[in-house]
Amino acid sequence: MNRDEFLALEDNKAMAKYLNDQIDAGKTPEEVQEELGLTKKDLTEQALYLVRGKFLARAWGGYTTTKRTGNEAGDSANGVGDSDPSKGYNGI
Repeated sequence: MNRDEFLALEDNKAMAKYLNDQIDAGKTPEEVQEELGLTKKDLTEQALYLVRGKFLARAWGGYTTTKRTGNEAGDSANGVGDSDPSKGYNGI
């Protein structure tokens, strides 16, 4: 498998399974990455992480925004608990 074929797999769980199958076959994680031409950045973009010698697939890459979701407890138009975020600490 080459880099493009790997990145075309259906989801990151399939990617993690392929990577871990290669490790189970006796390769090191570094060897697997090198053979596929993958960098740590490539893996992170796919939400794949190397933990204790195995690749794990996360459902999402983590919190990447500070944009309001509307799910904040006690949220209002101004901010949590009617605070004014534009005033910083003094807006509480």
